[in-house]
Amino acid sequence: RSAPSPPPRRRDRSAPSPPRVMASSHHEDAAQRLAARIAQHEARLAELAERDGVLDCTGDGTFRVCKRSTTPSKGPLVLPGFRAEVQYTGWLAPAGDDAPKLDDALVAAATKGKPFDSSRGNAAPFSFLAGGGQVIGGWDATVTAMRVGERAMILVAPEHGYGARGAGGVIPPDATLYFEMNLLSLQ
Repeated sequence: RSAPSPPPRRRDRSAPSPPRVMASSHHEDAAQRLAARIAQHEARLAELAERDGVLDCTGDGTFRVCKRSTTPSKGPLVLPGFRAEVQYTGWLAPAGDDAPKLDDALVAAATKGKPFDSSRGNAAPFSFLAGGGQVIGGWDATVTAMRVGERAMILVAPEHGYGARGAGGVIPPDATLYFEMNLLSLQ
């Protein structure tokens, strides 16, 4: 017969417990996933067509949603799902051209008129979830092609704006829209 085994030892609660060894932490995994999303988004942006300094933001080659940087930035890139804060002013672009071109003539003609909307002068900038469908499709496409600190001129064709319905008696049906936007921050 063998001797009875001693009772289990109780851990001294005053002594520090040994550190756990993990392959990687939750934070490291999240950082790696974010880095992969950024690299994937950068690659998508690198594939977008550019003509005369104007970027085709939908990637379909039509330039129906496009932007021209007036103040480029090396700030963080906007990823879909992040909250963007912007200041903007919007005008109706001249009607009549089926494929308007974002050039000096269009900007001059659009800005001769009264803006239909502006966040400038408000107490707070306008904030929305980028790529989340909270704004017109043209904004989702262009803001996710911008960097914090960038200022840009943006042209949005009707099908990426308010379409055949227009908006609130201020934007007529099938209107092409021109915006000047400053991307202030991300959250």
